[in-house]
Amino acid sequence: MSDDNAFFEELQMDFLNESLFMFEQYEESMMKLENSEDPAKDLTDIFRVAHSVKGGAAAVGLTELSKFAHVAEDLLDLLRSKPELVNSNVISLLLQAGDELKNRISSLQQGQDGPWDPSELVKQLVEVTEGLSGKKSSHTKAAEAAAKAAALGTTEEKVSVPDDFFENVDAAAAAPQEAVMVIPEPTDDVVNHDLLAELLSQLSPEDRAEFEAKEAAEKAEQELIQELEQAAIEIPQETEAPLVAAAEPAPVVAVGPSVSPAATASPEPVAAAPKLKVAAEAKASSDNGGGGSAKAPAKNQNSTIKVDTGRVDSVLDAVGELVVLKNQLVHDETVRSGENLRLEAIVDQLDKAVRELYEKTLSIRMTPLKSMFIKIQRIVRDVSLTLDKPVDLQLIGEETEVERTVFELLGDPLVHLVRNSMDHGVEKKEIRQERGKPAVAKVMVSAKQNGGNVIIEIIDDGGGINREKVLNKAIEKGFVPKGVDPSTIPDESVFQYIFYPGFSTADKISDLSGRGVGLDVVKSNLDKINGKINIMSKAGQGTTFRLTIPLSTAITDGIIVSLDGSRYILPIHSIREIVRVQPKDYTKISNAGKVANIRGLLLPVIDVSRTLGTLNQALTGADVAKRDTLSSRREETMLVVIESVTGQMAFPVDDVLGQAQVVVKPIVTGFDIPEIAGAAILGDGRTVLILEPGALLQSVSKASEMAAA
Repeated sequence: MSDDNAFFEELQMDFLNESLFMFEQYEESMMKLENSEDPAKDLTDIFRVAHSVKGGAAAVGLTELSKFAHVAEDLLDLLRSKPELVNSNVISLLLQAGDELKNRISSLQQGQDGPWDPSELVKQLVEVTEGLSGKKSSHTKAAEAAAKAAALGTTEEKVSVPDDFFENVDAAAAAPQEAVMVIPEPTDDVVNHDLLAELLSQLSPEDRAEFEAKEAAEKAEQELIQELEQAAIEIPQETEAPLVAAAEPAPVVAVGPSVSPAATASPEPVAAAPKLKVAAEAKASSDNGGGGSAKAPAKNQNSTIKVDTGRVDSVLDAVGELVVLKNQLVHDETVRSGENLRLEAIVDQLDKAVRELYEKTLSIRMTPLKSMFIKIQRIVRDVSLTLDKPVDLQLIGEETEVERTVFELLGDPLVHLVRNSMDHGVEKKEIRQERGKPAVAKVMVSAKQNGGNVIIEIIDDGGGINREKVLNKAIEKGFVPKGVDPSTIPDESVFQYIFYPGFSTADKISDLSGRGVGLDVVKSNLDKINGKINIMSKAGQGTTFRLTIPLSTAITDGIIVSLDGSRYILPIHSIREIVRVQPKDYTKISNAGKVANIRGLLLPVIDVSRTLGTLNQALTGADVAKRDTLSSRREETMLVVIESVTGQMAFPVDDVLGQAQVVVKPIVTGFDIPEIAGAAILGDGRTVLILEPGALLQSVSKASEMAAA
């Protein structure tokens, strides 16, 4: 029995996983529907998802899920036959139904099988279905019939077969009687056999064999019943039973005498509702003319396999180890001495083959941005309706791919930035008309591959960012260093203040966002994936957020620096510049410590030598001198200027040794070390630490403040 339960639970989990993928198609088709040239086709695609979920849920015993999907399916079936009934209110309701199903599936996936009450949404769906069709739905009829039967106290009896029936089959067949066989007519088939076959194909051979054995036994029983039917034998019944077995009654839904006006709106969208126009381009353009990944041709089901991400990660780790060994071999003095040209040629070929292997292995974890763009489209639609701001949304480069880890951390930043563009960037249509702008605003989200990076831009033609307002708020919050002339700070540096924690220029708190509210999440998530963001804005003309993110976090480009005899790697994305500073350029400011004058801008200078020495000794066992290197330097100093969540800072290094592209290896210590992003093995076989400069400077600053206190 336990094996049967485990088998059934596995079926359910496979169904839940498959359903979440189907709902991506559901939402994509729903987004197309508002401005579709062929609404019947889109409605058919949406209907197919609801039908598959209904049948699949019933097949694996998720009755409540199946019933709810059935209610949504009724409305979709009506719209499929009459696409002219589609309007903005109906689309919003169907999107809510999709969200409800998706949230319930996610909860079941996580083992949260708690109470679920979608009755309010079921009531709305039934009301809209009846309002558009002009007649009672099947669910209302079923509810009324169930209520009537309960009031009369009637019960339905099922067909029963005596225990000794099959023992007397032969005798019954030989009996000279002309009886008519009475078989209950089947109810509507709610089993999606294609989906069930797909779920079964993913089971282990043992479980599949067990299931097929049970299926064969049931099939043999059905064939026997068919033989009885041909022999015209009447199946004995204990009591009279109805010809059609009643389906399980649907939950009683209270339906009012009238349907809400919004539910029965005319096929045309409500006049006051803002219109959302979407123009999507599948192909991404690139600086080198190659563009993003072209849309791949449709694949048949057999060409796709599902592999656990843990297995992919283990393969990628193994290939990473191979890359490290290859680098050591390529830089080996014996190979490069020129004494063995054949060996050198073989190593070069090995270098090329390993590079190609690594790139292909990495591509397995690549994910297109398409599903994220669909999410953005939904956000723009919802905010457009909520704020009454008509928007022409353009999506470009949805097939551009990034690594799965990057994809997951990119979601929140894009959501925040798009909401801010809609909430505070785009003006109300009345204000736009007063300023001589079109009433319909333009928002564009584009993605393109540029070398080893992906460039994502969010552009709006709204009111732009008010430099003076941002600057005054930054001064008030104490983000601008003392002694700095605000007028000398470049616009882009001023705009970066909106990413500081707790920064907001909003006069009124919004349920959606405020330009700067919560945007520190954008910066922190981008730091985790070694990305950066630039802002270009002109008052009255609009704003552009440009995100530069790596294709993968498994490899990184860095600058190798030396400090106190040890080598470290600084990710290039975090370095703003590296400058040489004379002793005369340093100034000590009370309550601010030592600062350096770099082209008229005073930057805090933090000595990280002591902290790095402690970390290096703890992680590698090396005996590193722990001293205040900044105070001991009397000559020219090389400063690395970095830009973190809290602004620009600098720290001294002894030398810059060059640039390198390295494989990032995680450091497992049992505790979190935010100052260290990982480790890498260089060509000479030595291990070096990869620093997280922003976190390093923040921790050193906090330690200095605590010591001073």
